[in-house]
Order: sequence, then C-alpha cells, then structure tokens
Amino acid sequence: VELIGLCWHKNSGANPFQALEGLREYWNEPTKTNMGWKAPDGIYWICGKKAYSELPRKWKGSCTLGMIRPFFFTLPRSESNLLGAPL
Repeated sequence: VELIGLCWHKNSGANPFQALEGLREYWNEPTKTNMGWKAPDGIYWICGKKAYSELPRKWKGSCTLGMIRPFFFTLPRSESNLLGAPL
C-alpha cells in the first residue's frame, strides 16, 4: 500500500499540505507561478478538463489536487476471436 501523505487539520488556517514537502510552500504563496508545482505521486493537478503531474509555469485559472481512477481496463491482445480473459 502506497501512502500519499495528505491529511486534514481542524485548526483554522492550517496548511493542508504541511505533510507534503513539495507543496508545503504552495499554501503560503499560491500566486507564485514562476515555478512548476509538482503533485505527489498518484495525485494530479486537475484544471478544468486537463490534468497535470506538475502545474505549467505561468499557469492561470483554478486547479485542485485530485486522484484520477479510470473506470475501464484493457484486455490482452488475442489472435483468436476470444476475449483472452475471463469476465
């Protein structure tokens, strides 16, 4: 099991990213767009219909951190007309 390190704090004004070294500073300077903010492994910056592992420099708009879990899977390629995997 991979731990991501996100946590919730009850304190007013608490930094929700304080456990994430790469994002801890983002909470204090969210307008600092001259650097790319890298999302933790397994999490992405979701900006409208696009997702980034790192925010592009000079980005504009609203983004949030989130996980992307596709609801489909791929089957192995088979030379016959059979699916090749039990369903």
